[in-house]
Amino acid sequence: MRRSRRPGPEPGVPTRSQRSLRILHVDTAHDWRGGQAQILALIGGLARRGHTQWLAAPEGPLAQRVRALGIEHSGFAPRSDLDLGAALALARRSRSLAPDVVHLHSARAHATGWWAARRAHAACVVARRVDFAVGTNPLSALKYRLPVDAFVTVSRGIADVLHAAGMPPAQVRVIHSGIAVDALAQSVDAARNERRGEALRKAWGVPAGAPLVGMIAALAPHKDHATFLAAARLVLAARPDAWFVCAGDGPLRETVRADAGAPDLAGRVQMPGFVEDVPAVLAALDVFVLSSYLEGLGTSVLDAQAAGVPVVTTWVGGIPEMIEPEVTGLLVPPRDPEALAAGIRRILDHPAEARSRAAQARSTVRAFDVERMVDATEALYLELRPARQGNAA
Repeated sequence: MRRSRRPGPEPGVPTRSQRSLRILHVDTAHDWRGGQAQILALIGGLARRGHTQWLAAPEGPLAQRVRALGIEHSGFAPRSDLDLGAALALARRSRSLAPDVVHLHSARAHATGWWAARRAHAACVVARRVDFAVGTNPLSALKYRLPVDAFVTVSRGIADVLHAAGMPPAQVRVIHSGIAVDALAQSVDAARNERRGEALRKAWGVPAGAPLVGMIAALAPHKDHATFLAAARLVLAARPDAWFVCAGDGPLRETVRADAGAPDLAGRVQMPGFVEDVPAVLAALDVFVLSSYLEGLGTSVLDAQAAGVPVVTTWVGGIPEMIEPEVTGLLVPPRDPEALAAGIRRILDHPAEARSRAAQARSTVRAFDVERMVDATEALYLELRPARQGNAA
């Protein structure tokens, strides 16, 4: 019997060996925030696709989680943007690894890691997750003149900031942050079925049936918890049955805690700190709030949308790219407690309308699934690799 021949790859379609990449990721954050969650999601997605990766970062939550994936980690903790010793050590490490791409995931990684890409003749990709202005001082201006192949921004709002600073449009790519939509939705549904949200409410002293309004965000200046708490005061004047929770940790911990404990809030604000069981928190909430006055994208909004929790948030940065006003959520001006309070009250006072928006959001949030983020980033790496190899030759 004549055996049929196994077909080979189609002409022009990269084989796995041609597509396989060597990637060095660099981050300098010591704590765990949304950016670190995105790095972990990206590394995990790329690992499933067979790419070889390394992480250079401080010892901390991200390093621990990356090692658990079987990815090699080496310590990298520059003391400042001008830490030449750390930069040279990373450059030596990069040259020995011979990566195709060096992806710099933080502002300090950008300053101290670009030379690592140059020394290895690798493509240099810089992540930009915040919409702060760039080039506002001599050091920042110099940093944004360093040779970089691509800036990846998590929203069009951040891309606009870079364009305004003079970055060529072709050098800036928008790749929205993503979440595992189905997994998150299933986890929240499971938390509801297991009554873990109810258990949290009881632990926080929230009476059965009382509306619970919450934020899940780092206690950092740009998240603007002061406006959230000012809005809580206004909501309580009209809805004395309302309760509030600020889940998260960060540098403003004591300041926010002191404000939340003020007598006029009547003990109605809970501050549980960093919470591992985010699905249970989302299952406990009746309203999700993000009161930021600056925001790159704000993936906690995506989490709330996937969870089916009504959202009111601010019209800043990349947030309008996730929310269609009056259709999938409510948008209000930043630093406006009256407007934020009105949005919260509207959700509480018109629950059917709020449920309709939340249901619509649970459908549209699929545009921000994490696999799309991994797809787009992988495609960028593959696009840049031949260009860098040509330059090295």
